[in-house]
Amino acid sequence: MTDSSRRWEAWFDAFTKIRDAWPTRVDVPCPDGDQGKLCITYTGSRDSRVGFATMWCDVGRDGIFLPRVGIPEGAEMLSFDATPEERAAVIPDISLIPTDPHVPDGTD
Repeated sequence: MTDSSRRWEAWFDAFTKIRDAWPTRVDVPCPDGDQGKLCITYTGSRDSRVGFATMWCDVGRDGIFLPRVGIPEGAEMLSFDATPEERAAVIPDISLIPTDPHVPDGTD
């Protein structure tokens, strides 16, 4: 596994901890260790509660994008037809951490 893969996995693990604790709000440390607060915004269908998630650190402004997630009941979300202005009001300008293509074990 590459360093960038490990970084992305650490971010995904942080997302999973926050999602699994819902509706309890938990503070999960930023995987980058910058003492920032992790923020999640969901975007999706109000009927199916399926969409995507964007999670970022409010200090480092790095984060991840998860393209298909279940949105917890009661969690705030943007609709798929949210305007760019509506999205910008909720999600700041962030740098997304890219996922690595699969590298078989022992070849990195």
